[in-house]
Amino acid sequence: TRTSSKVLGTVFLWVDYSIPLDRLREELSRIVHGSPHWDKDVQQIVVTNCDQKAMELRVLVSASSGPLCWDLRVEVREKLLAFIQKNFKASLPVLRAEVLSR
Repeated sequence: TRTSSKVLGTVFLWVDYSIPLDRLREELSRIVHGSPHWDKDVQQIVVTNCDQKAMELRVLVSASSGPLCWDLRVEVREKLLAFIQKNFKASLPVLRAEVLSR
């Protein structure tokens, strides 16, 4: 922020391995392009962690100020979750139990 007032905001989501990342990235683009909070610079989704249950996604967006970035993060989180619930409900994390045979 010494040379710019730009603020980067992060949203973390845990999703199942079945989620189509390209579709999620397209939806993020649609969301930020329609948001008055976005400064039209940074939008990105990357996989930052994986375990035996799910993968962690980091959604990175930018805004021109802290309050706008907060509003953008909330908006992106809620809209991405709604998109996943509507279109890829099976891609929400599930608890898997290991069945042991005796």
